[in-house]
Amino acid sequence: MTAEKRPFVLYEYLRFFWQRKWWFLVVPLATIVLTVIAGRLLLQGEKYTGKAVVFTGSIDVKELTDPKNIEAKFPDVKNLDVVVPEEQYVQITVKGDDEQDVSRELKLVVSEYSQELKRHSQERIDVTTKYLHALEERERALQQKVDYYSEQIQSGRLNPEQLYDISALLVESENNLTEVMERVNRIRGNLVFYEKPAVLSETVAKSKTYTGQLMAVGLVLGLFLTVVWLVLWKYILDARRYYSS
Repeated sequence: MTAEKRPFVLYEYLRFFWQRKWWFLVVPLATIVLTVIAGRLLLQGEKYTGKAVVFTGSIDVKELTDPKNIEAKFPDVKNLDVVVPEEQYVQITVKGDDEQDVSRELKLVVSEYSQELKRHSQERIDVTTKYLHALEERERALQQKVDYYSEQIQSGRLNPEQLYDISALLVESENNLTEVMERVNRIRGNLVFYEKPAVLSETVAKSKTYTGQLMAVGLVLGLFLTVVWLVLWKYILDARRYYSS
């Protein structure tokens, strides 16, 4: 049978598919079941997953924000995973087969880690505040010098040599006062906008099984295999018919 005598090849294939349409039900169902079973065997893991997100705030010390350093501080916690999804955020994940154990270990890690962040944060605030108070004292002392030198210059009791010396001291004191005032304002701004660490979320739930994704993959694979099988089947039947004629 030549190609000229069969102008409707696509129609023949569609008709052949329709006559065996039950294959489009059996094969995809089988591949869905097999894909889900295989996926669960390959992706099998712990039943429960605990996740916590910690905001590190203005802390940028590598010892406290590097995932490897954080994990090293909890060697007894199994299946611990720490990542930094974005700057200033640390995600802590604990997995296990017992929900209570996962919850307990997650709380332990989050509690100790957050406490360490808070201690470091408070120490940093205390040191900065102490330094600010020292600068404020120096600012007041310099302001007194500037006022005193200004009064001496305006008094009119100074000879030219004294006036020259006092004017030089006034300029030097004013420059020092300006520098100290700038540092005071900068440190005050840092304290005002300083971001303290905090625990943003802490949850324990069943681990993701990916059943929906596996079923979708199985369905697509089943439909593809069905079409390939039926096309091959039709091709073999046509070939046999051609060579037998």
